[in-house]
Amino acid sequence: MKRIIRILVKIYDGTLNLLLYVAVGLILFLVVLVCASVFVRRTPYAIGWAVEASEYILLLMTFFGTGWVLKNGGHINVDVLVNLLPKRAQKLYQGILYSIVAALCFVFTIIGISTAWEAYASGTMQVKVYTFPKWILISLIPLAGFFLFVESLKIAWRHFARKAILVVDDEKDILETIRALLTDYRVDTALNFQTAVTKLKEKVYDAVILDIMGVRGLDLLRMSTEKGLPTMMLTAHAMNAGALKESMQGGAVSFVPKEKLDEIGVYVDDIVTVGRKEARIRFYLRLGSYFDHRFGSEWDRAETFWLEARKAMDAQPQQGTSK
Repeated sequence: MKRIIRILVKIYDGTLNLLLYVAVGLILFLVVLVCASVFVRRTPYAIGWAVEASEYILLLMTFFGTGWVLKNGGHINVDVLVNLLPKRAQKLYQGILYSIVAALCFVFTIIGISTAWEAYASGTMQVKVYTFPKWILISLIPLAGFFLFVESLKIAWRHFARKAILVVDDEKDILETIRALLTDYRVDTALNFQTAVTKLKEKVYDAVILDIMGVRGLDLLRMSTEKGLPTMMLTAHAMNAGALKESMQGGAVSFVPKEKLDEIGVYVDDIVTVGRKEARIRFYLRLGSYFDHRFGSEWDRAETFWLEARKAMDAQPQQGTSK
C-alpha cells in the first residue's frame, strides 16, 4: 500500500511540475509573441491573432501554475492582524482558513467537471479567431481546482495536526532541551547516525533537525531532502561560513547555532508552516546580522541562493534581525 501511495505522490508531483514547465514555456512564448507583434504591426506581416492568443496564454499559464505556487508558499498573504494573535491562535486561524479554501476548491472542481462534461456532450464550440470545443477551455477550472484543493488540504492539515519532528544529536542534554522547547510538537530523537537512518526509513516526519558534527549531519541532510523533509541544521563546533554554505547547498532550510537554541521554536514553526523559500527568507531576516558579525559582511555575497533573502533584508533592515 505504501508503495502505491509513493507512486501516486510521484505522479501527482510530476504532473504539478510538468504544468509549471508548460506555464513557464507559455510565458516565454508570450514575451516573444508580444514583441514580434509590436515590431511588425505596421507592416504587411502584422500578427492579427496575437491578441486572442495572448488571452488564452494568460489563462493557461495562470491555471497551470497556481497549484505549484500554492505548494511552494508563493501566494501573497497579508497577515498584519493575524501576526498579532498568539501562536496557537494563528495556527488555528490558518487551519480554518485553508480548510475553507479547500472546500471551495473542491466545489469548483466538481462544478467544473460537470460543466465541461455538459459542454462536451452538447458539442458546444468556442468561436472567435480560433474555433475549438468549449469543454477544453472549461476543463482548466477543474484541473486547477483539483491541485488547489489538494494543496490547501495539505496546508490545513499541517496547521491542525501535531507535527512530528526528528532531532538528531550526539548530546543527550541537547536532545532533552529541544524536547522541552518544542512542546507543541511530537519530538522523536536519535543519538547517532545509524539510529537516525533507521527512523528516517521507517517513520514519517514533518521536519528534521540535525547536528552537523558527531552524527554525520550532512549525510543525513541528503537523506532528509531526498524525502522532501524541511531540514534545519543545528551546530556549535562546525560554526563557520563553509558549513553554512554546504548546508544550504545540500537543501537545508535553516541553520541555527546552538547558542540560539532558546529561539528554536520560531525557526521550526517557520519550516513546517510556510514554503521553503519563505522559511529561508525569514531565517535570513532573523540571523543575517548575526552571521555578518560572526563571519564578516561578505560571507554570503557569492551565493545566488541568498539573493531573495538579501533583498528582503535590505528592504526591512530593522525587522527580526539578531544582534
